[in-house]
Amino acid sequence: MRTAKRITAADVARLARVSTATVSLIVNGKSDGRVSAGTRDRVLAAVDELGYRVDAVARELATGRRHGVGLIVPDLANPYFSQLTQGVAAGLGAGHRLSLIIADPVRDPDPGSLDRILAGGVAGILAEAPAADLIRELDGRAPVVVLDRPSPEADHPYVGFALDDGARALADHLLELGHTRIGYLDADIGAPTFEVRRSRMERRLRETAGHGFTGPAVRCRTEIDAAAEAFAARWDAWRAAGVTALVCAADVHAYGVLRAAGRLGVAVPGELSVAAFDDLPFSAVTGPPLTTVRLSAFDLGVRAAELLVGVMGGRPMDAAVPLLPATLRVRGSTAPPRRPPGPGPGSASGGGR
Repeated sequence: MRTAKRITAADVARLARVSTATVSLIVNGKSDGRVSAGTRDRVLAAVDELGYRVDAVARELATGRRHGVGLIVPDLANPYFSQLTQGVAAGLGAGHRLSLIIADPVRDPDPGSLDRILAGGVAGILAEAPAADLIRELDGRAPVVVLDRPSPEADHPYVGFALDDGARALADHLLELGHTRIGYLDADIGAPTFEVRRSRMERRLRETAGHGFTGPAVRCRTEIDAAAEAFAARWDAWRAAGVTALVCAADVHAYGVLRAAGRLGVAVPGELSVAAFDDLPFSAVTGPPLTTVRLSAFDLGVRAAELLVGVMGGRPMDAAVPLLPATLRVRGSTAPPRRPPGPGPGSASGGGR
């Protein structure tokens, strides 16, 4: 199959009977007072006829003015990050080139990968829930805005969620329904956002009900298959301990739990209530619809991108940015427990951590 020839500035110059330097002046908006109106019109007509498009990367390299923004995320399998990317693109607008960078310390531990990706240069960096060592590695490269990492170690502008509010609301919701034995399915990476979700919920349970989660948190990758396997492996122990509600660190975990529960014949919410954090678009249409704390990835991306554009434009790097809301969305996956609770929180089989 023949590939269409790429149109270059030299092609435009030949058709318009001018030099490539003249074409460059006109397409880059530098022709005022330097090129006649007739020549400008002739070049623009040639641009239209040939369908010439300016290479944004080449222009940045030539002019030294960078408009590229790097968005660093740990994973692409999680639909949360597609929502985040859409929000970033909306917040940046058409004037910036967005590069997506996958920096997963588990799957891609090579520290040189970031160097290779950023070799072309960027004007700013957005880092989603970065590890502390990644934050240190980014220092000095370009302005950085950190997303969804509570208490970042470095002094960077930060955009995140009011996780305390969301965790408190979810804990109170389950307690008000009558659940006293609650399990937790956590992410297997030590990202502070997951640590805060779990710890704030457990603190609220202890404050209100006098005990935390039933047994230690079970950890797995933030993937549907991994969550389904983790739930299937743990369910007998949770059931023996009297667990009637399960909180997942992310909606993707909950999707796996719902799938495994269906295969095992576990009625949700009849035998087990399931809740999570994120509120992805799919969560309103799962079977049953998922109760979850809304952490809008799209809004996070928009706010972070707007902040970064301001910083790149010379605005002071002020880390004091209002937190985005974390709002509980109650749906059909949670209900009062139908069977009597199992052993008490202090027993050997059901004790809290």
